Amino acid sequence: MANGKDPQWKARINRGPVLVGSGRIISNQGDVVATTGRRIAVFVPENNIYRLLSTIDVPAEVLSLAVGMGNFTPDQIIAGTLDQILTWSARGETIISFWSTPPEPEARFVSLALGDVNGDGRLEIVAAAEGAGAFYVYEQPGRPEVEMNLQLLAIRLVPGAPQKVTVIERTGMLPLIAVAFLEAGNWGIVTFSYTERGFVAGPLLERLPAGLTAMASGRLTGAPGEDLAWGGDDGRVRIVAVGETLSTVLTTDDLGSAISALAVGRLADREVLVAGTPEGHIFIYPVPVVSPSPERAITVEVPVNDLAFTANGRLVVGSREGRVLVTWMSGGSSFFLHRVRPGETLWELARRYNTSVAEIIRLNGLTNPDRIYPGELLQIPLP
Repeated sequence: MANGKDPQWKARINRGPVLVGSGRIISNQGDVVATTGRRIAVFVPENNIYRLLSTIDVPAEVLSLAVGMGNFTPDQIIAGTLDQILTWSARGETIISFWSTPPEPEARFVSLALGDVNGDGRLEIVAAAEGAGAFYVYEQPGRPEVEMNLQLLAIRLVPGAPQKVTVIERTGMLPLIAVAFLEAGNWGIVTFSYTERGFVAGPLLERLPAGLTAMASGRLTGAPGEDLAWGGDDGRVRIVAVGETLSTVLTTDDLGSAISALAVGRLADREVLVAGTPEGHIFIYPVPVVSPSPERAITVEVPVNDLAFTANGRLVVGSREGRVLVTWMSGGSSFFLHRVRPGETLWELARRYNTSVAEIIRLNGLTNPDRIYPGELLQIPLP
């Protein structure tokens, strides 16, 4: 159980890092997809467990995963590999190979995002191709038939090697494509919008203050449309307002050694931003994000590699050591986590968070409350 209170289901897929996604592939409650190596597992919910429906053997290692595009059909499973993008769809309870792209040698499709980026009313696939130094945009075929090729809409070079991609929805305008790239040891984020001249570069952030390890978009600031969040190898999440410029409006507390995954979605009927760490913690921020401190945390006791939300408000966790977990709220945790900064005392923390020193001592089982250390994680009771 997460924090000893939140229900949790888990299964082992393999031994490597697990990518996860969720969609309406078979059911309307949110089927779970998990992949590592050349194997994709599809699970369907049955009460509070998930039944393994199908295992897909992929002809190449899966580097990226997305679930969606249910315009004409159930949601599809979309995988990026070294040189292709492959999709699968359901026919009844049978998962079949559906669409694919022609090979792009050594492209390395390391990140996928879905969005109607050209305004045609259908979702496109945006793929960051690390080996090509570009992102690719693929359109769906005109007819929802099997064994057809996805149609290439555009290839656009970026300033460095692309690592992450997301689609940012905007009010009254076409979405932006945000691409995180690495160039000569420096990280940046550049945006693109679709015009009559193709995809045109827009606002960008250069020389980020940390290595970028995760990226997500959502209604994070309270402004119309979506904004951007990125996690770094310094354990912090930055909230970036998207407009005529990209501007960092909030930096979170130090949450761990790194931010290994980010996701935005509905958890227990609330819109939240979640940030996972290699230490096995998931920090939850209500959206819009207005505080650098998380509202609460879940401890899953496995190093977090990837995060996704189901349609019915559950959180899917892919671990770095071959497991997939699904957790859901059961009335909420009684505490959140605080990472101690230099100079902080229990008295100061109790005053800041409207609790008592005795309650912090009790909750954490402290035997020497006069000694807390920078970097130490303390459970702080919710008011």
